[in-house]
Amino acid sequence: MVSEEFERELDAYLDEHWDDMVEDLASLVRVRSVEDMEQAASGAPYGPGPAQGLEAALALTERLGFRSQNLEGYIGTADIPGESDRQIGVICHSDVVPEGDGWHYPPFDVTRKAGYLIGRGTVDDKGPLVVALHAAKFLRERGTAFPYTLRFLVGANEETGMRDLEYYLARYQEPMVTISPDEDFPLCFGEKGHVRGYFESAPIEDGVVRSLQGGLAYNAVAGAATAVLDADPSLFQATERVSVEPTEEGGTRLVARGVQVHAAFPEGGVNAIHELAKVVLASNACTEAERSWFEFMDALLGVTDGSGIGLACSDDMFGALTCVGGMTRMAEGKLGQTVDIRCPAAISEDEVVAALERAAKRAGATWHTTKISPRFFQDPNGTFVRTLVSAYRDITGDMQEPYTVGGRTYASHFTHAVAFGAGVHGAQHPSWVGPMHGADEGASEANLKQAFKVYALAIERLMQVDWVAEYPDLAR
Repeated sequence: MVSEEFERELDAYLDEHWDDMVEDLASLVRVRSVEDMEQAASGAPYGPGPAQGLEAALALTERLGFRSQNLEGYIGTADIPGESDRQIGVICHSDVVPEGDGWHYPPFDVTRKAGYLIGRGTVDDKGPLVVALHAAKFLRERGTAFPYTLRFLVGANEETGMRDLEYYLARYQEPMVTISPDEDFPLCFGEKGHVRGYFESAPIEDGVVRSLQGGLAYNAVAGAATAVLDADPSLFQATERVSVEPTEEGGTRLVARGVQVHAAFPEGGVNAIHELAKVVLASNACTEAERSWFEFMDALLGVTDGSGIGLACSDDMFGALTCVGGMTRMAEGKLGQTVDIRCPAAISEDEVVAALERAAKRAGATWHTTKISPRFFQDPNGTFVRTLVSAYRDITGDMQEPYTVGGRTYASHFTHAVAFGAGVHGAQHPSWVGPMHGADEGASEANLKQAFKVYALAIERLMQVDWVAEYPDLAR
């Protein structure tokens, strides 16, 4: 249970500081911290945007009284020193996915509307970072005992590979336990396996496709796609989502609009590349090789359960496999399509790769694997999970059970870590509020205030556990 005094103090802090917390969030959202490897440099290994985003986040931690350090632009640390050097970890990230199309509000500012904060990163992951930092500040100011050092890790490359954390863990010892505020409450204790790569066609000889481009990220359903073809516009039929435009050279430009959503949660998304492929196929304007490719894309992208390439499966622990096409390109006469697959325990990552290679062979294409991550699992009945879930339940009264997810979080890189908030699993929001990775991404102010309280209680309780006895493997 939570004492009435503790709850009063939490409410008093929010009453005094909430507007400042919203402005803290806005100061981070205003930085377009999107990866740009073409501009990578010393101190900015993922480009200037993520470097500026990390600097802004660490400047905030300094203002809040943390001892902070920028580790060459890869990742940052922000500490509240405790009675020992052993650490309780909280890891968030300051990088974001590109904004994409379809916004009704400025993507790189915070718009307050009807109890929501709209802007890229308000959900993933700048909003959770701000409330977790303030929860720690609250505990420090009230004199809470810190037998462990509380270390915040602020990443700059979560969205496009988590190389930031690989850099950190190669050089520093991991915390005893770590929470990642990059999912939903009550708690995510398992993550699906992850296979990422791309299909590539054979060189297209004498084709009509002059250019093809779509999508912004591997891990998002493509929200836009464009193709230019050396064919008469009269051959193409516009649809609700695809416009047909003549080019100055007498060809055709097809512009498709979809609905961009996170690859791990593709429900509700509309893949613009698939919409474009359907219009191309209906035209009969392409060569046989091009048609074979777009038929392959129609089968691949027309569903998100992998059934188009024989991968559909599910299990009770992790649910159904998901398969999403994020980006398409034409380069050096070849067509390419990225694929992001989140696989349950019903199928191994190696079996997924083998199926992708078979699908490529049938289509006369080649499959290239770029990343494989195994499934991640923590004991849902262990002290770590039970401590966090009890904190959530005592603050909210919500008795939902912990869950597994298709998304990949920082938690999977640690020995003892879970994703913990800041959203609420299954929560419903107004239709004008977009999801993470989508247009009009928005966070509920009420949910963020609740998350602040949960994090404060959870950190306090984590500080009270003898983690050396619990996990002697990390006590060295």
